[in-house]
Amino acid sequence: MAVLAFTDAEILAGPLRLTGRSNEIDLMFDGVKLDVTNFDSNGWEECIGGLRSAMAKVAGFYDAGPVETGALNLDQQLLSEVAGSQLPLVVAPTKADGSVAYIAPMKRGNLAVLGTVGDAAPFSSDMWGDGAVARGALIHPANVLRTAGGTGTGVQLGTVATGRQLLVAINVTTVTGTTPALTITVQRDDNAGFTTPTTVTTLGPTAVPTSALVAVAGPITPDDRYRITWTLTGTTPSARFGVAVGITPA
Repeated sequence: MAVLAFTDAEILAGPLRLTGRSNEIDLMFDGVKLDVTNFDSNGWEECIGGLRSAMAKVAGFYDAGPVETGALNLDQQLLSEVAGSQLPLVVAPTKADGSVAYIAPMKRGNLAVLGTVGDAAPFSSDMWGDGAVARGALIHPANVLRTAGGTGTGVQLGTVATGRQLLVAINVTTVTGTTPALTITVQRDDNAGFTTPTTVTTLGPTAVPTSALVAVAGPITPDDRYRITWTLTGTTPSARFGVAVGITPA
């Protein structure tokens, strides 16, 4: 891998696609340092790791309406999430199908909007970690607008060991049409052809933006590949959604 020029990120937070209104995303993973220095430490500090935590900050440009047809009002949804329920955050360095993705259960800690006269009106928001995070891959890119059902490309993620978890994040950010219905199914298998797929989780049918985060405890073996299938019905329906899978660290 080469050094990355950070220009093509994907940012999905609950039912919002923040990508088109953001110019900054910071992820921070932290561990508490516990001092265990003692009289046999020979004058040197010793420590062990304690609790782990995650934080995120996203910033960009204020918008009082939906980013696109079928999406939620950006500022209204962000405000409603402050100190609210858990939501799945997915951040990918690039938007490409199969790109590396970081998945984190988060709660929105704050929201700051508006600023200095003459400037493009900004927003920024900090998010608190609310559980184990995972590194994995996008198995469906959110920059592609779908107008019919289909099957995604499989990604080889690896098996999940005992004591670790598979995290599945589904972020549906737009749904349009007359009586639309979107259903997304995440599958796993042990071969690239997915000849014997097992369903991991299903979301839907839904006619509105929504999101879900599913954690599955290991061990998961020999299955090591993941993909999605989806159906989209109604009159002139369309939908935008991202799906990511990842494995929590040991």
